[in-house]
Amino acid sequence: MGPAELVQDCLDEMRESDGFAVAGDVAETHRVALLGTVGVAAVLIGYAVGVHDSDRDDALDLFEALIRAALQDEEGGGRIGARFLDEAARAMRVPAFTDRLDPPTIHDLARAYARAGAEAPPELVQHLIGQMGELRKSGRLPFDPDSEIERMREVLDLDEHYLHRKLDERIGVLPEELRAAFAYEVACRDEAVCGRIAMYWLLDDSEEVRLGAAEGFRERAVRGIVEPVSAALVPLIRNWMPADAGRTLLDEALAEARRRELVAPLPRPERRRAEIYGSIPDKWGTQMLRAVLQGGDEPALATVVTELGRGIAEAVVIPGMEAIGEFLDSDVFDTMIEIPWETFEEQVAVALAEGLALKQTPAAGLVDVALACGMRELRPRAMTAGDWLSELDPNDEIAVLPAPVREELTGGSAAWPEDYRVVKGWSAGTAVLQEAREAADGADRAMAGFFARLESRREDWALRMLRSAHVLKGAGNVDWRTFAGTAKSVLEGRALETIPIMEHVWQRTNRDLAVEELRAG
Repeated sequence: MGPAELVQDCLDEMRESDGFAVAGDVAETHRVALLGTVGVAAVLIGYAVGVHDSDRDDALDLFEALIRAALQDEEGGGRIGARFLDEAARAMRVPAFTDRLDPPTIHDLARAYARAGAEAPPELVQHLIGQMGELRKSGRLPFDPDSEIERMREVLDLDEHYLHRKLDERIGVLPEELRAAFAYEVACRDEAVCGRIAMYWLLDDSEEVRLGAAEGFRERAVRGIVEPVSAALVPLIRNWMPADAGRTLLDEALAEARRRELVAPLPRPERRRAEIYGSIPDKWGTQMLRAVLQGGDEPALATVVTELGRGIAEAVVIPGMEAIGEFLDSDVFDTMIEIPWETFEEQVAVALAEGLALKQTPAAGLVDVALACGMRELRPRAMTAGDWLSELDPNDEIAVLPAPVREELTGGSAAWPEDYRVVKGWSAGTAVLQEAREAADGADRAMAGFFARLESRREDWALRMLRSAHVLKGAGNVDWRTFAGTAKSVLEGRALETIPIMEHVWQRTNRDLAVEELRAG
C-alpha cells in the first residue's frame, strides 16, 4: 500500500470513529506503518496546503499525533521516528510545497509541532518569520491578546480547557521574546478563567511563558482579583516547576498574595476516588495511571500518563459516564491492574521528580487531576533504582535468599511476556540493533554488540522492572518479587544475555526491525 492510500485509510478510520483522542488512537494503532512508510509525512503536509475541509483538519491532527509518536520512538532508541521527522523537514524545502505555504497553512503546521512538543523545522520557522505581517493582519498570529480573547468570548465562562488549548496554539508559534508578554497580558485579565489559564501556563515547557504567567499572577494579587482556587493551587504548583527564574518570580508573587490574605486551603474534591488502576511500563517506558471518580454532578475519569525521559506527559480529567464506559470497554483496560490510591500517588510523585530532573514540566492537566483527586500534598519524589528496591524490600530479604531461590526469581522473568501483554512488547529500540549489526560481521557478534550497547542502560531497565514491581505489589500480586529480584540481578551486573526477559528483549527488537525493514521495502 502506498503512502497516499495508507493516509486515506487512516483518515477514513478517524471519520468513522466518535471516541476520544481519535488521532492519537489511530497513530498508535498504525504507528509502524505510518512512521515507517516513506512519503506519509509529505502526504499529510500536502493535505495542509489543500482545501480547508474535514480531511485537512483530520490530517493535521494525525500529523501532530505522529510527530509526538516520532519523538517517542527516537527517545526509545527507534529509527523510524527520526526518519519521519527528517522527511517532514525535507518536505518543507520542496518548492511545490513552499510555494503554496500561505499564512494560515504556516500557522497550522507550526501549531502541530508546538502542540506535539517538538521544535518546528528551521525551514518552517523561516517561513513563519517571513509571514508575520500577513499573519498579524489575518488574526492568526496574536500580538493583541484582547482581540484573541474577544474572538473566543463565548467560551470564557464555559470551558477553560478549550480556551487554554486555543491560546496555546497561538502562543506556540510566537517568537520566544514575545511569549512572556503575551502570557502576562492574558494571565492578568479580569476574567476568572484567565486566572486558571495562568495556572496552566505556570507548567508550560517555555520558560518565557512561565515567567509571563507568574508575573500575571502577581498582578492579579496586587489588584486583589485572585480566585480562591487559583490561590490555593499556587503553593502546590510551584513545587512542580523547575528551579529557575519563573519559580523565583512565582515565589515573589505568592508572598504578595499571602500579604493580602488571598491564599486559602485547597477545596475538597467534589467526587470520591472509586477505582484506581495502573499499568506496567510499555516498550517506551510509558505508564498509564487512571482513577474512576464517582459523585458530584457526574462521574469522571482522571488519567495521568508518565514517560521515561519526560516525566508526566499527559494529565486530564474527562467528566461523564461515556468516558468511563469507553475506558472499561477498551483494549487498554485489559492491560490495567487495580491498585490502591497510595500506589497511584507515589508513581505520579516519582514521575514528577524524573521530569524536573530533566527540566521538563508536567502536563498542565495535572492541575485538574490534583483538584479532582484531592492530591493536596503532591510533591516530587526523586527515586533511584536503589531507592525503589529499598521501598519494595525494606528489610533486604531478596539479598539474603539462597542462590537457587534468587536464580528462580530471575528465571521467573521468562513468563512475563505471556503473563503481561505490555511486557510482550518490551524492546530496546531498532536503532540500537541496527548499529550493532552494522558493526558486526555475524549474528553472534551482532547479539554481543547489542547487549554491549545495553550496558549503559542497566539502570533504565531496572527502573522499568521496579516500577512494574511497585504496581504489582500494590495490587497484591506475588509476581512483584520476580520483577524486583530480576531488577536486582540487572543492577548487580549479571550478564544481560543470561537474564530471560532480556533475551526476550533481544528477540523482540529483532522482530521490530524486521517489520520496519519489510515496511520500508
